[in-house]
Amino acid sequence: MKTRAILLAASLLAIGLHTGCERHAASKTVPGYAEKMKEKEKNQKQSVEYSEAVDPNAPTYFPPKKN
Repeated sequence: MKTRAILLAASLLAIGLHTGCERHAASKTVPGYAEKMKEKEKNQKQSVEYSEAVDPNAPTYFPPKKN
């Protein structure tokens, strides 16, 4: 019983002290990732600045009303 309690305490202590892996930003670890994201952000900004072209001959989804 004492052995199990000691093992349980030791395992909980080990879990508590476990630091795990460090996370690194993809822009620092993946080659070309930062440039790719800059290009993507540039394209998104350009698409926001310009509206889409409107088709003057747009299809009609509903028939005209009959009075």
